[in-house]
Amino acid sequence: MIQKPQGYDESWAFTGETRSLPAGCYVCQIKQASVIEENKKQKLAILFDIAEGEYKEFYKKLYESAKKNSSDAKWRGVHKQVIGGDSLPFFKGIITSIEKSNPGFLFQFGVEGNEKTLSGKKFGAVMGREQFPARDGSLKWWTRVVQIRSVSGLKDAEVPEDKPYTGPAQAGNTPFLGGPAPKHDTGFMNIPDGFDEELPFN
Repeated sequence: MIQKPQGYDESWAFTGETRSLPAGCYVCQIKQASVIEENKKQKLAILFDIAEGEYKEFYKKLYESAKKNSSDAKWRGVHKQVIGGDSLPFFKGIITSIEKSNPGFLFQFGVEGNEKTLSGKKFGAVMGREQFPARDGSLKWWTRVVQIRSVSGLKDAEVPEDKPYTGPAQAGNTPFLGGPAPKHDTGFMNIPDGFDEELPFN
């Protein structure tokens, strides 16, 4: 007779399939930060990982697993934010949240390579799950950063509900989450870039 082990109900199940990250509030750490040009906009690209709790180093484990099967493995813990224009309040929110989460750290603007000083810094991430049609026509769930806060600000955050896909399935095209892209660009990544266009980890 097999007795149910302690913690069985709370444990994740390893079935050989990809382990998914649940929606939730996470303390994260920046592994790499760079400034990129995308769609004619300058963006801050942050490669991050979960820093604490049950899902600590989630993206590192995913990356190392992918490297075993492909020499072209990419880091999936990615958040991109447009730096200026209408997105300035969101960009400032990220910088402010990082400063609040790392006592003594003050981001220095106008210094060459200053984005690299973000490496190793912590921040709070509110993450939600959204569904999208994959290239094979199936529907998949994708966990993304919905909001960046200070680590201390996570205690007041609400975890967003899952967002099922409601648009038409278009296999073979880059899918949007829940239909067309929003007319007002907040600068947040609103298509699953992290799924098909992850960034290399150096």
